[in-house]
Formats: sequence, C-alpha cells, structure tokens
Amino acid sequence: MKLSTKLPHIVRRQLDDSIFVGRLATSSEIHTQTFQDSPIVLSEHSDRLTFYIKPLSPIPNGLARYFGKMSDLLTGNTNSMNNVRLLNDLINYDRLPYPDIKPRVEALFQDKLVLFKLTHANDNIYVELIKLEPIQPEEGYVVIPSPDLRIGETNEDLESKLTNEKRPITLKKYPNLFPSPSMVLFENTLYEVDLESKSNSTTYFQKDEASVRYASLDPDELIEHVDAVYEHHLYFLSKQKFASLCELFETKKKELSIHPQPEEEPPAAPVVSNEEHSKDPAHATSEMEFLHRLLHKAGYEHKMFYREEDLYAFHMSVKTNPLTILGGMSGTGKSQLARIYGETLGLVEGETMLFLPISPSYQDPNDILGYLNPTTELFHESDTGLVSLLQHAANYPDQLHMVIFDEMNLSQVEHWFSPFLSLLEINGDKHLQIFNDHVTEQSGRYGSRIKLGDNLIFVGTVNFDETTKSFSDRLLDRTNIITPKKPPFKDTIAFYEKVHRSVPISPEARKVSASHLRKEWRFAPQEVGLHLLNEYEVHTLDAIHTLMNENDPQKGVSFRVALAIADYLCNVPHENGQPLLSRRELFDFQINQRILTKIKGIDTFAGPMVGEMSTPTDYVDGSLAQLFKSDRAQMASDFTLSLKTLQNKAKELMMYGFTN
Repeated sequence: MKLSTKLPHIVRRQLDDSIFVGRLATSSEIHTQTFQDSPIVLSEHSDRLTFYIKPLSPIPNGLARYFGKMSDLLTGNTNSMNNVRLLNDLINYDRLPYPDIKPRVEALFQDKLVLFKLTHANDNIYVELIKLEPIQPEEGYVVIPSPDLRIGETNEDLESKLTNEKRPITLKKYPNLFPSPSMVLFENTLYEVDLESKSNSTTYFQKDEASVRYASLDPDELIEHVDAVYEHHLYFLSKQKFASLCELFETKKKELSIHPQPEEEPPAAPVVSNEEHSKDPAHATSEMEFLHRLLHKAGYEHKMFYREEDLYAFHMSVKTNPLTILGGMSGTGKSQLARIYGETLGLVEGETMLFLPISPSYQDPNDILGYLNPTTELFHESDTGLVSLLQHAANYPDQLHMVIFDEMNLSQVEHWFSPFLSLLEINGDKHLQIFNDHVTEQSGRYGSRIKLGDNLIFVGTVNFDETTKSFSDRLLDRTNIITPKKPPFKDTIAFYEKVHRSVPISPEARKVSASHLRKEWRFAPQEVGLHLLNEYEVHTLDAIHTLMNENDPQKGVSFRVALAIADYLCNVPHENGQPLLSRRELFDFQINQRILTKIKGIDTFAGPMVGEMSTPTDYVDGSLAQLFKSDRAQMASDFTLSLKTLQNKAKELMMYGFTN
C-alpha cells in the first residue's frame, strides 16, 4: 500500500512492535477495491507473487491516516525473504512448478487466520507473514496484551506494580500507537486496568486512583476463547469470543486491594567527609545512571548542547572499541565531548586522563613515547607523558584511563600510532614494546614493555580539511568515526534558555570501573559472531562488499568490520527494557561510520558508487544509494544517514574532483 505522506520516525519504530491478524481477501473485495481479478497475483514474467490481506484486528488511526487510498486491503509479496521462508516451510514454495504456484498458495490461505506485521520500505507498507492459524476467521478481532516481566517475577510483582508501587509495566508488542488496553492477561489471570503511556512507546502505568479488578481463569476456559497467540505477548480473540470472555470475567472478578507498605527505618548512612567523598566516589552500577549523568554534565555543568543519540553512539563505540574517533567540522565541541565523557567516568585530567595535542612534526612512535639512549641506557620519556599514563594503567587494571589524541590527523596517524594499531587486533594480553628486552634501563623506572589492558580508552579528534592527513583503510577497519551533528542555532538558543531557567539536582558523582565498562555493561565479546546479524543485514553487507570490490579489488567489507558491526548492534543500552536507539538506526550508523568512510578518492573509484550531482541541487543515485533503497536493504534500515553521506560525497566530487 502506497503511503500518502512519509511515516514519522516514531511511527516507524512503533510499527516494528505491532502485530495484526487478518485473512486472505475475497474475490468480491478484490473486484470492488482493486483492478485485479484474484487475491493471489502471479507475475507473468517471473515467479514474483503478490497477495492481498484483509485486516481483521484494528489498524490504529495513528497509522491509517498515512495510508494513501481508501482501500482497506494490504499487500504482501515474495520479495520478502520472511514470506518466502514461511511459504517454503508450509508448501515447499521454491520447488513448485510455475502453473501450481497460484492455486497452491490460494489453497494454503483458505480458512486460515493470518498473523502478520507491517514493514515500511520506499514509502510503501507491506505485509510480512508470521504464521497461519488453521481456524475459520471471523469478522473482527480484539487484542489482549500480556505484560513482559523480568525473569523470576510473578503475578504478585505485577499486581504490586499496578497498585502499591505504580511502577511501569512493559507491553512489548503493544505500542501506544494503539488505544490503551482495557485488559491485560498474565499466566491465566485476566486484569481489568486503566493504563496510560507516559514515556516509552511500550511502557505503561496504571492511572492514579484507578481500581484494578482481576479474575483467575481455568486454562481450558482461556483456550476456548483465544483464536491466536503471538509468542507470549499478544492474545487475539474474535469480538464474539471477547464478549463471552467479558461475561465470564464479570462472574469471577475480584477487586485488587492496595496493601499498605510496612515502614522501615532507613539504614544509617555512613559519615563521610566532603573531602573523602570527592576523592573516592561510589562506583556506578547502572549504565543508565551513567548516561543520565553524562547528559547532565554536558548540558548543565559544561553548557554544551549535544544530541542524545550522538552521546549514546559515542558511548557504545567506547565500550566496544579501544579506539574511537570524533570527526566533523571545527568548533563543534569534539574535544570537549571527549573530556566530558572522561570526567563522567570519574577520571581526572593529568592523572587518569591525558589530553595529548598531536603536532604535524610527529612521524614516529618515539615522538609520543620517548627513546632509549644506547650510550647511557637511560630511557628519555617524551614530553607527552603518555608512557607514564600507560604504566599507571598497567599498575591499576580496574581503574579506567583515557588518552585523547587531539587533532590526531595533523600528522599521518599510521606512522606515529603504528605499534598501537597492531596491538588493537589482539584479544587478551597486549604488550607495547618501548625498547629492547635485552636492555636493562638504568634508572629502574621503565620496563621494556608495558601491558595494555581493557582499562585503556583511546579517543581521537579529527578535522577533514587541507591541513590534515587522510586515514588508511587499515585504520578505518579498526575504529568508528563518530560525527556529532551540529544542531541548528535556533535549537541551541532554546537549549540555553532552558539551562538558565532551571538546573536539576546534579546526579551523584560515581566512578566507573573497567569491569563496568568492558564486562557488566557489554555483551560478552566471546559470544559475538556473524550469526547475530539478521538476514537483511547480511544481504546488505554482502552487496556493499560486491559493489566496492568490483570498483577496487583491495576494498570491501572485511570480516573484522562485519564482526565489529555485530558487536556494536548487541551493545545498545536499554531503559525500562527498551533500547535507547533502534537496531535499524544503529545499522545505519555503522554503515556510515565503518564503511562509507572508506569510499574516498577521485571520481573514477568513488563516482559510480556515491552517484553524481547533475546540477548543484539535483542528485542522481549511485550504485550504493540504489542498494540502500532496494526492498531487501530497506528491511534492515531506511539508511537516512548513509544516503545523506552519499549525497555529500557526490557534492564533494562535483566541487573538488575527489571526496574524503
């Protein structure tokens, strides 16, 4: 179905969490609402099949208003690999002779209730099949969601959230795109509720002063009323069976009472002087606490305006990579962002955080490390102080340390940073060689090697102009380049007015350990593999590799990059059980940060992939833009950021004859 206008970002995210039921359209519905003769249409020139579905559960008004025509029929097709997979499982679709395809598919859908979701691609909405239930569909359906509780939580925990504590409950596949549900079902107990959504799309609260009634149902009674179940999240009932269930509920319902909470005396707080508190802040235990402190410190303490998604993306890169690079135009606060992040970790500049401006004269690792005098056998440390910080980090392995290489591409990074680049690949213990093992340094202050642990964070800031050096693919393979977006001045003024109007209470300063950042807050590195990427992401990466490799056999998407992308996608922070950034957004970020940075150079290589500007305002898609807009790639992401980057690269080619 063609959309009348583009779906807002928030609606697209809500659509990802929405499940519907329907049936195959009838011939009369097809004749009155389309130009087709059948609800199953098979292309004359290929085996592409299209089917029409009549939705039976409600399509929320917040979505329906974007539909472009009056027809209430939805279409799906075999461009979707999920649809093909389901058809293969049920009727061995790929092996059917061409004349048998249409009748076999039509017979498959007959007298079946269809569970499906809606996907958005190229300003169209498509049906993606989930399963077919062998039940005669009725004319209308009601959805009862089930709360998503944590492991070990029971009905008592849910009831406490609904009454005493007024804590949030998560309805994982029931976003607030739909009207708030009047009932929820959990483990054979039906609750009559009055919920409202205040924050996250799938997070709800019981309204103040609203009563809760419940009824425990026999499992057999419940099965009689439910026509379809989606995992443990949603129950679909025909309107007739829902009315019957409501009658049964009325005969069994009880009031859920509010139990007064016993008052407990708070434990006596230990007496800590202000001086002791500032020197030894409590260790943070929650990643979200840390991110809230980061937002507060940036906005209210340093008066710096960054987009939240840029701060989250930077944090995710730091916790999954030893080196993160902040790029972009000069004057957008890159160096300040790195310092603010270090301060929020509890680091102190000059002790556990080193700010190291890079000089254009740096050509060798000795320029930042120092050198051994072969005559005196004394090691002369560089004025940068880098070796001292690395030694301190080796002596305190659970204390985080950060090195900020400011303007790191004023000199060729691969020259002065070369020993670190080699070590970034090694899992486990890494040792930086600063002089020969056979030499005994006479001062006794320096060993020939320094252990580099997971407690080290390297951050670089870069500009891209005529005074800087470009990065090699060897470096780009090993890092994310995060480019914070400069907000409009209008938004910045509004931000400063808000900051000056009121300052929230500053969150308590807490120190973050290496164990928090590298272990507790991240997905186990040993579990990371390509299997964590979904089929659409794998297809997109393979297609990008093919396009790049055809233009230059030395370029493409390496296994290292694909694994790094999988690692990044698995490490998004969650709040109230929901990711702060959607997987589709993150995949777009990674394509932009990890892969498009390699597409640089003259028009001969870059032009066919990035496209061209036929006029200063008219952009013609290149092969990568065409790929990103294809139906299969759109299942992975809408690639808003990556498409914008390709257009900018095309502008650079038009103006300068090359692109960075």
